[in-house]
Amino acid sequence: MSLARLALTPLRLRGPLLAKPLPAASLVSGYRFNNTAPGLSGKPMGGHALHFKIERYFAAAMLPLFPAAYFVHGPVMDALLTAAVALHTHWGIVAVMNDYGRPIVIGETAARLAIPFAYVLSILLLAGLLHFNINDVGLTKAFEMFYSL
Repeated sequence: MSLARLALTPLRLRGPLLAKPLPAASLVSGYRFNNTAPGLSGKPMGGHALHFKIERYFAAAMLPLFPAAYFVHGPVMDALLTAAVALHTHWGIVAVMNDYGRPIVIGETAARLAIPFAYVLSILLLAGLLHFNINDVGLTKAFEMFYSL
């Protein structure tokens, strides 16, 4: 047994009344929150867990891409870098919109427009990066020019 588990064992609340959440405790200003933690029952959590895992693997795979982009120039590396940056940024923007774009935080109308706005931002980012790659020096050459200052 780990040292942290031994230290935290006395802090765990036990008893028949504490095992079940109170109905009034999960009701705040008319909104009901889920009190159960996903994944504790041993059942698969569904598509969200797979998506989270793919995001983490993708972010880890991007780590060697940036140093490689400094040394390898060309349209293939520009396209890889553009796709990676655009997809990673899209996932981040959508995550922020899902977390903070709730009706209780920003209002009903703005909450309905938050996710479409995230997609518009992502499409504009991808279009801008592709335009820069095609009609200008490209991302890898731009990085080289920036760091040579």
